Amino acid sequence: MSRALLIAALTALLLWGGRDYRPTPTDLTIAPYRFDLVSWEIANIFDKGYRQLSALLPWNAPPPREERIALTEEFFRLSEERRRLENELIAAGPSSPPAAGLRRRIAEIRQRQNRLRPIAEQTVESEISAVLESEGLQSPIGIILPPVDTVFTPSPALLVTSPRDRIFRLDNTLLRHDLTLDAREFLEQQTMRQRNLSAIVVSTGGIGSYPSVTSPDAGMHYAVTTAAHEWLHNWFFFRPLGRNFWSSPEMTALNETAATLGGWEIGDRAYTALTGIAVNRQPPAPPAATPTPETFDFNNYMRQTRQHAEQLLTHNQIPQAEAYMESRRQELLQHGYRIRKINQAYFAFYGSYATSPASDSPIETQLRNLRHQSQSLAQFLRNISQFASYNEFLNYLQTERQ
Repeated sequence: MSRALLIAALTALLLWGGRDYRPTPTDLTIAPYRFDLVSWEIANIFDKGYRQLSALLPWNAPPPREERIALTEEFFRLSEERRRLENELIAAGPSSPPAAGLRRRIAEIRQRQNRLRPIAEQTVESEISAVLESEGLQSPIGIILPPVDTVFTPSPALLVTSPRDRIFRLDNTLLRHDLTLDAREFLEQQTMRQRNLSAIVVSTGGIGSYPSVTSPDAGMHYAVTTAAHEWLHNWFFFRPLGRNFWSSPEMTALNETAATLGGWEIGDRAYTALTGIAVNRQPPAPPAATPTPETFDFNNYMRQTRQHAEQLLTHNQIPQAEAYMESRRQELLQHGYRIRKINQAYFAFYGSYATSPASDSPIETQLRNLRHQSQSLAQFLRNISQFASYNEFLNYLQTERQ
């Protein structure tokens, strides 16, 4: 399959999944804020393809690995500096005396990062590919398919909706990454008014388009694990697990959680290969049976919040559930957790990741147990990728216990 056809297939089917996208009043409202995925794909098809072809020319050979790693580390250090300066600019105000100097330095950083970005992308892609090859995840023809391909750029925001009477991930619309707080609130309120749906605009760290999008703004380690996570979505797409991503909430959670756990393992190894820094990622400890009063357990707090909200919704106490979730958000502020909004859509989105405190799903434990029983990461991934439904997965687990 050609690169262009692969991109078209992955983008159209992985992100949309055959759902009905006939325009609604809300679609028209959010149209000016949409992320233009088609234009982004077209631009990156030619950009990435041109760079790959150029690298084949002898005078464009990439620098040695050690130099590429140093430039990649510089790229992510500059991201950290740029974010800090942007926060300083916001705090100082656009007309303050330091503003001109801050803007000038931010522009310099952006220019330098634009020059470093191709090397950083290639370096991370190569290290992830090396881990995949060491695990034996090559295709039957001996290469990694699809190739690891990501773009370090701000990741789109996502408008997520849920019915108000239950927690269920209904619609997902990609939006521009640079939306203001007012724009986010406007879109959420219009969705509520026009469709009577719970809505939230969330930031994302990456999306599973092809090439995938990976935000560089949370640091090098996060970017490497996110790129591995999104590659797994691309890989799952050609297997029953990925093709049934949207068939049920459980299958969505199974996909996301498998990609999270696998992405952590692949990304941690690639990050260690790049930096020499060992990653010690321990599984979450079970909640204490009798937590002390002075100890605040965020994970347990969020799970309790979801469970009680769902109980209220089960009895059709929608206003009470929404008021309860808002009161819990206000209480979180007293503990230093600044969450802009907690509602049905919040839990519908973050609950898709069984590793998240917003989830009350057993899928994380089930997958961790399956990984522990697997002889290798490749065996685990190939095993989980074969399931077309959550019931198939549960039946397999039951069979394995016998």
